[in-house]
Amino acid sequence: MSARLLACAAALVLAATGCSSSVDPNDPARLNRPQNDGANGDVQGVHVRDAFLLGEMSTASPAASPAASPAGRQALYAVLISNRDRPDLLERVTVEGGGTVRLAGPVELRPYEAATRPDQPIGMASGIPGNYVPMTFTFRDAGAVRMAVPVMARQGRFASLPPSPTGTPTPTSTPSPKRSGPTPKPTVPPEHATREPG
Repeated sequence: MSARLLACAAALVLAATGCSSSVDPNDPARLNRPQNDGANGDVQGVHVRDAFLLGEMSTASPAASPAASPAGRQALYAVLISNRDRPDLLERVTVEGGGTVRLAGPVELRPYEAATRPDQPIGMASGIPGNYVPMTFTFRDAGAVRMAVPVMARQGRFASLPPSPTGTPTPTSTPSPKRSGPTPKPTVPPEHATREPG
């Protein structure tokens, strides 16, 4: 094979794998193609990354279902990143098919910043069935994004994460009055990722 063909083949491999020479953690290519085990979604410049549920500490067998926990409660983890030029607010997280989520407190998103940390839960869920849960994150201004959020077993990188947020969870905030104009509709991805509305 000629050197020219080898160079073309290497370029195709790099394009197919989405490799980037950038090491900037805020690089949009990295935000839009995250490598993690959780659910990922985007809506109007707000990015939800690595969203997952994690059960409470349990003395049950490691072979038990990751959804099982003594009190039926699971911590909700998600990294929320704003790429907007105005502040926003995570108002609520809702669950389809049963179950509820209570946020630990208001989650404010400042412009061009990450609002939450990957090692701290943002709320608690209860009554969640199954290993993948359809959940909708609703933001005050950006709108709503729907994802299939996985339930993780407390092992590996998840073993040392806190089982609940610091302090007592409080009810989610009341939705603000509807804004004028059309509301962005959440999109349903083929797996667990959504795309920005076109």
